[in-house]
Amino acid sequence: MVRLSARALALALGLLLLLPGCSAPAPEESGKSSEAVVPEMTGPAVNAGAISSQSVEPPAPPEPQPRLTREDVEEALDRVMEDYSAAAVSVATIESGQLSQSGAWGWAVQNEREMTADTKMRVASLSKVAVGMCAMAMAQEGILDLDAPLSTYWGESVANPYSQTQPTVRTLLSHSSSLKDLEITRGLSHLTNLLSSASTWRAMEPGDGGYWYYSNFGVCVLGTTLELASGQMLDEYFQTHFCQPMGLRASFHGGNLEEAELATLYNPGSVGFTASAQAGETPPDRIGDGASWYPGGLTISAVDLAKLVCILANEGEYDGEQYLSPQMVEEVETPQFSVDPGESTVFDQCLILRRQENILGQSQLYYHTGSAYGVFSLLTFNPDTGNGVVVLTTGTPRQTDEYGLYALCSQLSADLYQRMEEPA
Repeated sequence: MVRLSARALALALGLLLLLPGCSAPAPEESGKSSEAVVPEMTGPAVNAGAISSQSVEPPAPPEPQPRLTREDVEEALDRVMEDYSAAAVSVATIESGQLSQSGAWGWAVQNEREMTADTKMRVASLSKVAVGMCAMAMAQEGILDLDAPLSTYWGESVANPYSQTQPTVRTLLSHSSSLKDLEITRGLSHLTNLLSSASTWRAMEPGDGGYWYYSNFGVCVLGTTLELASGQMLDEYFQTHFCQPMGLRASFHGGNLEEAELATLYNPGSVGFTASAQAGETPPDRIGDGASWYPGGLTISAVDLAKLVCILANEGEYDGEQYLSPQMVEEVETPQFSVDPGESTVFDQCLILRRQENILGQSQLYYHTGSAYGVFSLLTFNPDTGNGVVVLTTGTPRQTDEYGLYALCSQLSADLYQRMEEPA
């Protein structure tokens, strides 16, 4: 004989009561026995009606899956290189805020070592994006005020004598600080003396887009301001807050990397900067001594740079970790003013990044370009989709498109964006 537990029997009786036309059985007549032996119930009563009315949570929507394949990247590289020449090209892609694919073409060192998407390259002015991300991380921590006068960190002598409004980190990030674009330089005392001289400043109000002036010198000052705010070398902060937790192998100073990791940089027909010379640089170890590296010294692979871009394309998150708050990313992406460069399309100047609408087949793109030592580079992303592309090249002639982007980088990026949106 099967014996039912009290809980099972209670459930069965409760469910029977819910069926149309069913009612509870009458009590047993005296003297009649029952086959089911029901022990005394000691647990809580079960509300069968409550059970039947419980809602079932719908399953979570599946995570977006990358559309691109390795073959897509290889085909895009082959197609673009039919129209361009280069010593080396590396590329990495972002889909829905996550790293998706990568690829490379050419030689890291001519006839010695092939280029890969993990080979480190000095990425020129894309370095400014990493400096800007460090600034936002410091602001998030509360050790930097984007809108405090620079004298807060440099001392009272650092000021624009022609202006009622004083330059800030925000104005350095938007190239509207009122600094003249002096030669990039380094050294804390040297920079302090320059910033204390009236001849270093323009007679303009900082933050005014009408006086926008792209300034490498301004990023020397920006990087050193971040060092003064944090009390450490900027590369140390970059390693602690981004590289180490994200597993990146990168540095603002090529001397922190091994020669075998680096690409030689080529001009068309000549060598611009050998891998051995980059690895042989002595990294600075005093605040201010690294200033001249910050406008263009970041040495990183396409893959690792794409991981940094994921943070910006995905509301501050990468691989499940929050590196910048969504509010800080929104701050980075908020246009400060529009700039008409004359030779190319008008763009919105954001904090370090630029923005254009209806570009490379996208509703909008945030981007930065870079060029130095024969490098032409481009990073772009669309926060509407979370998609992005990083392209690094060396040894290609300088060619730009109607958007002011380097043509090889632009064409390869446009091809990959189109492939991302094709049906699987």
